[in-house]
Amino acid sequence: MRSVPTRVLTPNDADFPLPVRAMTKPPDRLYVRGNLPRQPAVAVVGTRGATSQAMAFTREVAGALADAGVAVWSGGALGIDGAAHEGALAVGGTTVVVMGTGFAETYPAAHRELFDRVLDEGGAWLSLFDHEQRGARWTFLARNELMACMVDAVLLVQAPLRSGARSTVAAARRMNKPIWVVPACPWDALGQGCVAELQMGGRVCDGPGRILAALGRPVRRRRTAGSGAEAGTSVEGVEPVERQVLEALGQGRAHPDEICQRTGLPPGLVQGALLTLTLRHVLVEGSDGSFQRVTY
Repeated sequence: MRSVPTRVLTPNDADFPLPVRAMTKPPDRLYVRGNLPRQPAVAVVGTRGATSQAMAFTREVAGALADAGVAVWSGGALGIDGAAHEGALAVGGTTVVVMGTGFAETYPAAHRELFDRVLDEGGAWLSLFDHEQRGARWTFLARNELMACMVDAVLLVQAPLRSGARSTVAAARRMNKPIWVVPACPWDALGQGCVAELQMGGRVCDGPGRILAALGRPVRRRRTAGSGAEAGTSVEGVEPVERQVLEALGQGRAHPDEICQRTGLPPGLVQGALLTLTLRHVLVEGSDGSFQRVTY
């Protein structure tokens, strides 16, 4: 562990966060390492068993949120949580790990280095529990409620019906916080929790744009590394499938099925490439479901 001191905050401290009063049982103390950010905040949560595509999406969205000055909060777990922290760190943004244990135990152990990076790069750890508390189901449920009350909105990326991440969403709903949800195919068991949350009134998330607009933050178009050009005007650094999609589009507009016909690629690969290119602000989707390059 890094030699960052632990501060114990009580309601008598000037920097004790008032939002924790929204918890079912408000705590009489909090444990903090690093500095809790005061900027707008979004909790990004989801399953530990996330797919590689869901984790890539999480990194892109978390990076865009952090790049726009939004603090990314998550629980430090494997899967979606870890990808959220990584995405924020990749752009030099602020991220907070809300732990379901005391600081003596990094859970999961595989994320010890990631947790240290969060502190090294100006983020924070937050916990309800004293130093030696080990993780249990009740501690993680309490952690999830704490995280929900500390943020302005929650994003659920991927979750089965039975998922701890949904307890964060449930707490946020009780507090009337905005809930953003990434849609899932109805046959995808890993996404059925997302389907259920959308049915309960969650807002559709297809990228960072809508979340940032709701927070009053503009999307910053990041430059392609080493190119000196805006990402929307360059195809440098894209994968071969993405390059094929861009070549099929040319300077015009096309629907995904047209791109499949032009490239001979299967729909799954085309949809994945379109999602990645949209998140990188290379493409924009029209109201009719067609895509074209971003122009400036």
